[in-house]
Amino acid sequence: MTSKNPNASCPSDAVPGDAAHKTQSSLAASAATEKSALDLSLFSLIEAVVDDANIERAWKNVKANKGAPGPDGITLDDFFETFRHHWPEVRRQLLEGTYRPGPSRRKSIPKPDGGTRDLGIPNVIDRLIQQSILQVLTPIFDPGFSESSFGFRPKRSAHGAAKQIQQTIRSGFRWCVDMERYLTGTLKLVVNRDKSRVCRTAGVEFLGYQFHGFGGQIRVSPKSLKKFKQRAKEILTRNRGISMRQRFRELRLYLRGWIDYFVLEQRKSTTLTLDKWLRRRVRACYWSNWRLPRTRLKKLQALGVSYDEAYPPAHSGKGPWRLSMTSGVQRAMTNAWLQSQGLFTLEERWSGLAPKRRTA
Repeated sequence: MTSKNPNASCPSDAVPGDAAHKTQSSLAASAATEKSALDLSLFSLIEAVVDDANIERAWKNVKANKGAPGPDGITLDDFFETFRHHWPEVRRQLLEGTYRPGPSRRKSIPKPDGGTRDLGIPNVIDRLIQQSILQVLTPIFDPGFSESSFGFRPKRSAHGAAKQIQQTIRSGFRWCVDMERYLTGTLKLVVNRDKSRVCRTAGVEFLGYQFHGFGGQIRVSPKSLKKFKQRAKEILTRNRGISMRQRFRELRLYLRGWIDYFVLEQRKSTTLTLDKWLRRRVRACYWSNWRLPRTRLKKLQALGVSYDEAYPPAHSGKGPWRLSMTSGVQRAMTNAWLQSQGLFTLEERWSGLAPKRRTA
């Protein structure tokens, strides 16, 4: 039975003029709706970024991270007063998409294996904006990241990455294979060939650690130990023109940060050996500061060493490093005395952080 409505039956590949117009209008309306939704989504995100509570939380995180000033020279202590006056204009620019970050100050730091690494230090205002953006975007994108990704993610760290490598070795894997053939050939990425290789897991270095045996025992790598001693020597060198109190303050900051990172080292003997080396280095530093024989003799006697035992090292022509191991110098500057002066103990801190090694 044929319908009397001329538009009721049309070939599937033909659309009457009126229907085509309606279809195009519908598509245009749909596209406009999607664009509007996208714009609204983006606008909602940037509004969340500049929200007062989010900015306040970002500022607390930036302050906690400390850091040096950027090219504008504004320090963290001076920032808030400046920010308070400029924030309304900065907020408006962020909402309009016209804000432009300032340049970063370039800082070169030495690498453990030689050479330098360039760092960019932004102005405090840009660090604050970066942190506020991070706080909004991380909950959105972080859940989709790989479980093997540990860099710059909440509640993840280099310690987690090192422990995962250890678990992989314990699972029976014995070879490390680089992906340089895939990364350069397929993804067209630039690869550091000095860090690309195929090797056994025994002795492999990663993030400053070294892994040993079938159990993947975690140790501080030789390169990291060498860098540690170099930095300690720099702090304790005698020609810096600062007091021992200031040296101890700098040394404590460095040692605490170092052992907090290398806490996964599983051998207590490593920290004991480094503590012994540090005590000898500090004794040599004191000995260099005392300089004159009469001063050295007076200092040793004041620390409880008899005149007969103090006289030979005080008048010896041997160097401070050699004399720091003599019985008279060690009896004067005992381990307990050095701690009372402010010397930080690696082994004590390492033992206190034992819970961090439970799964290592």
